[in-house]
Amino acid sequence: MNISPIRHLLAGDSSRPRAGLKVLLIASLCFALLAGSVLSAGAYDLTKVKNPSFEKDTNGDGIPNNWNRGGTTPGKRVCNQSHDGSCSYRMVGDGGSEYLYQETLYSSGPAGIVATLKAWTKGKDVVIGGGYANLLLFFDHSDGSNNSCAFLIPTGTSPWTMRSTSCDADEAFDSMQIWLQTDLDSGKIWVDKVKLTAVAP
Repeated sequence: MNISPIRHLLAGDSSRPRAGLKVLLIASLCFALLAGSVLSAGAYDLTKVKNPSFEKDTNGDGIPNNWNRGGTTPGKRVCNQSHDGSCSYRMVGDGGSEYLYQETLYSSGPAGIVATLKAWTKGKDVVIGGGYANLLLFFDHSDGSNNSCAFLIPTGTSPWTMRSTSCDADEAFDSMQIWLQTDLDSGKIWVDKVKLTAVAP
């Protein structure tokens, strides 16, 4: 008489079925531990950037919702250039500086989390001179220090290009922040579709 594999494991009247059941139980336990590890590692696998493509500006002041702006040369949200959706954020060089940023993207996290910041940028006749043009990611540590990484936006004219940078928290942190910052002599830069992901070690 043929016995199905499941019935054979449940028979309980020979040493072989018991061994098979033991293997099955061990395999199930290992799978559960592995699943728990994956879920734990994925706990920080989240995208937290708000209004990442600058589609919303409720009060029409040129500052996209959920973003903060500072510096001496105000850029603005525009809807005649974009890579994703209808709008982007434009910065114009005139020798002054500008900052567009979001902070407290995560309330806290342990050392070792790896974060990746991506964005699409476009440039026209960009001259940086002694200034800078970059998108910066940094971790605010619990002791008041921080560590960071950035990608540079190139000079000259460039089409929509996806750029990225990655770094890990070398200490426990209270928040992550992203900053778009420019200090251009001349030219224009557009930024769109900002994305931040973070994965636990």
